[in-house]
Amino acid sequence: MKEVKLEAEWIWCKANTRKDDKVIFRKAFELEQDVKEAVTYISVDTKYWLYVNGEQVVFEGGLFRESLPGCGYADKIDIGPYLKTGRNVIAVLCWYYGNEGRNNTDSRAAGMILECRELGIYSGSSFRCRRHPAFYETRKPLPAYLYGGYNLGFDGNKDITDFYSEDFNDSFFETAVTYSNRQWGKLYERPVPLIRKQELTTGTVITRQQNQYIASLPYAMTYCPYIEVNAKGGEVISIFSDRYTVRGGPGDEENRYNSHRIEYICHPGHNRFESILYLFGEQMIIHSQSEIDLSVAGYRETGYDCDITGEFECDCEVTNKLVKKAARTLYVCMRDNFMDCPDRERGQWIGDVSVQVPQAIFLLSNSALMLIRKAISDFIQLRRGDVLVGNVPGANYSELPAQSLNAISEIGLIAEYYKYTGDNSVLAQAFEPAVNYLKLWELGENGLLSSRDGNWRWFDHLYNSDEKVLENAWYYSAVRFALKMADILKDDRFNDWLDKREKTIKISFNRHFWKGTYYSSGLLVDDRANAIAVLSGLCPAENYPYVMKILVSVFNATIYMENYVLRALCEMGYLNDAYKRMVSRYYNLAMNENSTLWEDFYILGSKNHAWSGAPATIAFKYFMGIETTDGFKTVSVNPDRTLFKKMHGKFYAGNGFITIDVNNETGEVRIDNRSDSILLKSDRKKSSFMDNEAGTA
Repeated sequence: MKEVKLEAEWIWCKANTRKDDKVIFRKAFELEQDVKEAVTYISVDTKYWLYVNGEQVVFEGGLFRESLPGCGYADKIDIGPYLKTGRNVIAVLCWYYGNEGRNNTDSRAAGMILECRELGIYSGSSFRCRRHPAFYETRKPLPAYLYGGYNLGFDGNKDITDFYSEDFNDSFFETAVTYSNRQWGKLYERPVPLIRKQELTTGTVITRQQNQYIASLPYAMTYCPYIEVNAKGGEVISIFSDRYTVRGGPGDEENRYNSHRIEYICHPGHNRFESILYLFGEQMIIHSQSEIDLSVAGYRETGYDCDITGEFECDCEVTNKLVKKAARTLYVCMRDNFMDCPDRERGQWIGDVSVQVPQAIFLLSNSALMLIRKAISDFIQLRRGDVLVGNVPGANYSELPAQSLNAISEIGLIAEYYKYTGDNSVLAQAFEPAVNYLKLWELGENGLLSSRDGNWRWFDHLYNSDEKVLENAWYYSAVRFALKMADILKDDRFNDWLDKREKTIKISFNRHFWKGTYYSSGLLVDDRANAIAVLSGLCPAENYPYVMKILVSVFNATIYMENYVLRALCEMGYLNDAYKRMVSRYYNLAMNENSTLWEDFYILGSKNHAWSGAPATIAFKYFMGIETTDGFKTVSVNPDRTLFKKMHGKFYAGNGFITIDVNNETGEVRIDNRSDSILLKSDRKKSSFMDNEAGTA
């Protein structure tokens, strides 16, 4: 991370500890000549919207704290293209949350700092400010505590129109108050792109049901609502999405959690209103107890700045829909951080991210890699002592040992990211913290782990989880990956300790847990435990036929661990059985009306959850047979020849697309490699391989 050292001062209005505070800043200045580049740093707690000479430069800037404990981020922006000779005006609308959730922490004070050295502009008492009078605290219900921010209330009668324009009269604004940096800490340069804002879409089809209008969106998205209403004045309109109230996940499904909503108070005449607060859903619902004339309902889609670029198609409708929905689910679970679900928690559960990473590699453009790197940095830098915790950044962090072990295992987010990028800087960052975390476990006299509960001893939702087998298998895989990191980094400081742990657990695991036809620590037989025994390398190949029978007949896994059950079947070579299990268990998720994947198989929780996209990984990695051992410098393609008559796959890697078309009826595999930085083993840009050559592609 690159530290940003600024000479400017932190500023706000008088009293900077109000919660849910929204302040406008303005700064006018003169330029005697054209400026081509004007690099500007800006940081706020919590979000901002930046304008230069009346034109919006940044939509929803700011990145949730923390980059390191007690520290924040600064956005780097070139405002040069928006400047002109003569008088110029910078305007910033800032929103201080003043609360916390699973995805954000609070510095306990509002503040904004802005600096452009090329122009000699430094935030301080030369800036003018005013609290925006139109924003207000909404009526109850308020959002659940799970993520930061508040509902948005806006009174159209009190709006300050065009506060961002050049000729706006700010004589009634106050002089900004400067504050010493006692709580914001150091600043680091934003490591991910600014939020993408798409064009405003109007003309949405609206249906009316009594006192509310419903506008259907083309797919699930994060969006900022827009309305035009003719009103007498004083009417209160409530705007929310079809995902406004969400049940808890499996085991918590009896509870209900409210997300954000928007209130707008009409002024007399024609009202135009666009929210700065985003909602998530497949519908926009506009409700008013009073009669209103809604003439336009529109939306502006916003989200992480990357594209869905991956494609997979075959002659199975269920598989095709699952991969398409996985892509949409993955995308809407990305913003300041990866999140489990945008409609309930927005927490960066680290086990969920391990499921998301290979999907992101195959389905998204390269800018998604930046968010993966940030997730790894969050996980490592925001640990508590030697304890690697999940849900960071965020105030509600906790250690789920099974998820943290997953993250540092051979199949976790760090290993997966390294596998597909070859970026060993993340290994250098993670290696010693991973070893120190592993040292928190002690071995018992039987050579197995003495269990650690952490804050939540969780391996999967629901029932019949064989925790002893799972804990030892996850741990063993993490030890093996630590040894791999040591080898890559040429750091042998911990090799003796790691070698001893690896050998001891391997011998003890099979001695105590292998029951002749399955792995178990007691009476129950768990598909999840047997799957991780395979993926960790603890299960020898001669046991595969027995374990396969468990994985095709036991269905304890929820969608989170189903990812690993399917991968274990594929790794053992039972692709046909993996395919049958996948289309059977995921059928309802594929064929329902939603454009995203449910949190579970039975719609107990959210209709959109990060850990549900395993079919995309299975399709690209195993059905299409895409593999690399050197960070995508070279790629092998070995498609399955038995499941489908035809397959089509496309993914972005390096600096271009690789397209694969498989025709199992003719035995032909066609590969088009448009990436100059990636070498197919055939070393041909456009290739056609017959059946006996397909495995070398």
